[in-house]
Amino acid sequence: MKPVCVTTCFSSARWSGRAVLTVLATLTFAAANGCGSSELEETAANAGPQGKMPPPLVRVATIEERRLQPQIMVVGSVTPRYQSIVASGADGVVEKFLVEEGQFVSQGEVLATLRMVTTDLGIKEATAVLRERRETLAELEAGSRPEEIAEAKAKMLVAKAAQSNAKTKQERAERLFQRNATNREDLDDAKERREAADQLFVAANAVFDRIQAGPRKEKIEQARARYEAQRERVAFLDAEKEKRNTKAPFDGYVVRNMTFVGQWLSKGDPIVRLVMLDKVDVVVNVDQWQLGHIRPGDSADVRVEGSQQPKWTGKVVAIVPRSDWASGSRAFPVEIRLTNRFDEEGGDRQPVLKEGMMAEVTFRGAAVDALLAPKDSLVRTSRGTMLYLYRPDEDNPRIGTVQQLFVTPGVNDGTSVQLIADDLRSGMQVVTEGAERLRPFQTVQVAAELAAGTNGASLADEATQPATAAHSDQATSNQSRKPSEVTSAHTKNDVTE
Repeated sequence: MKPVCVTTCFSSARWSGRAVLTVLATLTFAAANGCGSSELEETAANAGPQGKMPPPLVRVATIEERRLQPQIMVVGSVTPRYQSIVASGADGVVEKFLVEEGQFVSQGEVLATLRMVTTDLGIKEATAVLRERRETLAELEAGSRPEEIAEAKAKMLVAKAAQSNAKTKQERAERLFQRNATNREDLDDAKERREAADQLFVAANAVFDRIQAGPRKEKIEQARARYEAQRERVAFLDAEKEKRNTKAPFDGYVVRNMTFVGQWLSKGDPIVRLVMLDKVDVVVNVDQWQLGHIRPGDSADVRVEGSQQPKWTGKVVAIVPRSDWASGSRAFPVEIRLTNRFDEEGGDRQPVLKEGMMAEVTFRGAAVDALLAPKDSLVRTSRGTMLYLYRPDEDNPRIGTVQQLFVTPGVNDGTSVQLIADDLRSGMQVVTEGAERLRPFQTVQVAAELAAGTNGASLADEATQPATAAHSDQATSNQSRKPSEVTSAHTKNDVTE
């Protein structure tokens, strides 16, 4: 082996680690076969100038313009159409708690009961007072008793008889006084007794008339008002007692217990959380750029993985006109309503769609004309969404440069996405694989799937293939070379790759 050839090889260039190992292996093989310095210098020249790497491999696709029906796919959650935090209507201690989480309850079913000792005592007292006032009113409405009327009449007749007697005595005293048979004092006494008898008769007659007429209308109305007020008081206490029995306001499922026996509850404290699942809403957040393709009343396909019925069809019932912009979101809630289905499991009525299930919703809008490219061409960065346009060389369409362009993604059909940018035209080529490692204006090489028969292989696999379309000429020339020349040629390919 000639030392001068090794020196010449290593002084000719700066080598990469892989190139050095490859050349050392070649030199060893050449030395073992007695090669000369000229052959070694040829091997070093074939290994590549200064160890420069080839252009990165990419795959490209062509931008096309066609009519597309927008397809928007978003993920949301199943929520109940109606839900309620059922609260206590009164103050008290929980005496009975009758439900469990997950239990179905019917409207009016008792959920919990508060202690009612003082409430029952208050109702008993108020009921007794009501009964007393009812009887008082009945007495007044019945009027005077016959015995009372007879008594008053008798007293009136007695007064009338006394009046008549006093009148007769007065007249006799006046005749005697005229004949000077009596004095003035006796006459005055007779007049006084006559006047007293007249007044007693008037009073007895008035009492008779009052008792005969019965109680006054105003008295009856006052008694009726007191009775009605007490009746309302009893009804109020009964309603307060009813509040101590908390009942289900609708048919639904208990999803959370919020109290238990022995706990003190103030008015308004929660007892259970109840949801109605006959109809459910799937709530999704849609970006404002896609919101124009959705209208209330549109149908939407809903997929709920893991449920007994994965595919559903719902209707858009609401687009909430407010995003959570304060936190930086520009997505708007959209509600899709579904009619739930129920299965009987072990005697229990179980809903297929349950609150909190993840649902994938697909909206389909009106068809639009759009520039489309594969979804894989998009690169999302902190600055925005971009892609790389491929501009091929005039002499070799598989070699070219890339240009970075920021775009706004639009609607998609599942595989292709609409691109919105001023500089895009139909027929342009975009990088679909390998774009993440590119730089603007970088030279790239298009992978030759069809020419090399590597369709479906990754770029990394293709980069390690020793025989591609780019090296077909090299492989052909190797067939006519000597064994040492073929070794040198493969060494060059290895260094280049």
